[in-house]
Amino acid sequence: MSKKNVADALHIFYELNAAFCDAYWETNSINQKDRFFAMKSILQDELDELHKLSLQDHVYPYEPINPSLLQLSDKLRALLPELHDCVYRPQTSIRLAELIPNACELFEL
Repeated sequence: MSKKNVADALHIFYELNAAFCDAYWETNSINQKDRFFAMKSILQDELDELHKLSLQDHVYPYEPINPSLLQLSDKLRALLPELHDCVYRPQTSIRLAELIPNACELFEL
């Protein structure tokens, strides 16, 4: 398995961020809204840090910048088995099911 670079991480994180937005607006549960908002906030902090890198840095191997990203990893791993219970729209559920393993792979050092 090859190490993902910064450009790969940005692509996965942008897609995951959009999926979190969709899941947030599609759920009726305030607890699920809080959950998706918290995950989106952690992810946005990492994206903000990645935006500070120059374009030339996008070829380097990705390493998490924000220490709270490990919380996101735990939250994503907990979400995956119960995805179909809390994300009702099939398109969003399928998208998250594809993105979560890719994102979790980025967190492994």
